[in-house]
Amino acid sequence: MLRRLPLIGQQIVHRINWRRVPTKRRGQWLVGTSLMVIGASLLIYVLFATLQVEYYRWAARGDSPLPAPRLTTSGFRPADARPLLPLAEITVATPVPTNATVPGGETASDAVVAAPLPASTDGTLPPIPATNRATTLAGVDSGLLISEPPESTRAEWVATVERLVIPKIKVDSKVIEVGWETVEENGQLISVWQVAEFAVGQHRGSANPGEGDNIVLAGHVGGYGRVFKDLFYLQPGDEVIVYSRGQPYRYIVHERIIVDEEGVPAEQRLANARYIAPTGYEVVTMITCWPPSGPDKFKQRVIVRALPAASVDNSDERAP
Repeated sequence: MLRRLPLIGQQIVHRINWRRVPTKRRGQWLVGTSLMVIGASLLIYVLFATLQVEYYRWAARGDSPLPAPRLTTSGFRPADARPLLPLAEITVATPVPTNATVPGGETASDAVVAAPLPASTDGTLPPIPATNRATTLAGVDSGLLISEPPESTRAEWVATVERLVIPKIKVDSKVIEVGWETVEENGQLISVWQVAEFAVGQHRGSANPGEGDNIVLAGHVGGYGRVFKDLFYLQPGDEVIVYSRGQPYRYIVHERIIVDEEGVPAEQRLANARYIAPTGYEVVTMITCWPPSGPDKFKQRVIVRALPAASVDNSDERAP
């Protein structure tokens, strides 16, 4: 039978045949064979892990027929070295391709516009709600996205955003709902938000398109998914399309804000968190950490705010 095997097969069989090994060399044989088995196992593990990551990346794409990966991390620091553990299933609507016809015969390019921003004479955004609470956050990692505990009524809302498309930076990603964990720091409660590992995460309790409030979407700049790796490069006037219940809503980028998170007072970090709090007017707030590399890696936040297209169009018409 040995003669029927290819030459390489004969060599393998010969090497693992205990009877052919001289008694004095059996110790070396055991060590060598064990190392080969360990090496092969590691190779298989790396191959499986790589294929798993690529599968999740494909599944997170907005145009993919695969279910969105329910994977999150407890903050903006990527989880490259951590195992991928599935989060509990969350029901979301089926994504709609960008060029698909949606109910009413419209396409993504003819998307429905969201509720307009309350009219203002100077075209500026209403102020972000202030926080009247201060705490010491020395023990809280700056890589974590924190805020004051959301209102109980917000936690009961259902997230309906299912897909995010940003043509300027070639983002087309599924959106999953992400929650928070309430922790106590120096006797005061704060919320630490999860971040979707591959997809974009909609903050649980934040608004949905058409509800007239803050739609909060967060994603990684690095790590496995890197869905917001180019969020920094968005400029006012760029288009953002948010899909909710199969319906596309158009928004236009209004401003990009860079805030410091590491080495700043607690009051500053909580002030930064105001951008993900309810606003009382419709706005899409997209957030990620910055920069992705270098000595200041992940020490800042990039916050991009986009207004309903109707609001921008109306302000242009009012301009002289």
